[in-house]
Amino acid sequence: FTLFPPDQFANLYLGPLDVTPAGRPVSLVDFDNPDFSRHPRYREALAHAQVVDLHPGDALFIPSLWYHHVDATAPFNVLVNYWWSDTPRYLGQPQTAMTHAIMAIRDLPAAERAVWRDMFEHYVFSGGEDARAHVPQAGQGILAPIDARTAQRIQQFLLRSLSQ
Repeated sequence: FTLFPPDQFANLYLGPLDVTPAGRPVSLVDFDNPDFSRHPRYREALAHAQVVDLHPGDALFIPSLWYHHVDATAPFNVLVNYWWSDTPRYLGQPQTAMTHAIMAIRDLPAAERAVWRDMFEHYVFSGGEDARAHVPQAGQGILAPIDARTAQRIQQFLLRSLSQ
């Protein structure tokens, strides 16, 4: 196994986000024979890579969002992936949110994208506490911590919005 930390995604030259063999984007780099003239940032990814050799009976925990490449070293191999998350399912999939953001934000004029970047930072990535501190708890709506009931209301709102 060759493992890459999440911050190396740009150096791995990932393929399309929506056309994938197993639901997650894969690197377009030929790991066995990399073309550094075509993929020069891959050298940086390799500098951060961790290589693990497994033997019969071994198991490997790969943290969430780490990228991995597998080389089979024997004619017969068995690999079992088990994807799990401690995050409640009602919170949805971040990949879905990113796909929608690509559609709705990526091709806006640069000045508008910059404002949206700041709003995402404020409402999403900062943890949300600053965004709701001045709003009475009863009126926080989706700014409040998300529970299953609130998530269901948000999903219904999104379905209505996307169907228009």
